[in-house]
Amino acid sequence: MKKLRAKTKEELIEKIKSCDSEDEVYINLELDRDIAIALLENCEPKKIYLPKSKYKRSSKKIIKALEGVDVEVIPIKAKTGRPTNVDKIIKKYLDKKPKEIAEITGINLKTVEYHYYKLKKKEKS
Repeated sequence: MKKLRAKTKEELIEKIKSCDSEDEVYINLELDRDIAIALLENCEPKKIYLPKSKYKRSSKKIIKALEGVDVEVIPIKAKTGRPTNVDKIIKKYLDKKPKEIAEITGINLKTVEYHYYKLKKKEKS
């Protein structure tokens, strides 16, 4: 799957133009007429993946038109945010209480409690 990410529609279209023939394409912007045309002309995808939020805002007419030419538009849950290593840090101290872990690591107590009890639950199952 080719992932095409851009901040603006124009930037995305430029990236699409430099794209080779791909069966599956992920784009991070809502689908509109210009983007759909650029995709069909340059990438010839069978499946187009969009984040759920962008899929909801995309034109239903364009999605139907793409389905008419055997291109499937699929909403997916996109990963957001930066991954943290808080789980790994707290895992080292599971033998202690959350308040002690917060004091040792300097991580907010509520954050420690959230990860602590999540890890404890995983440990039991």
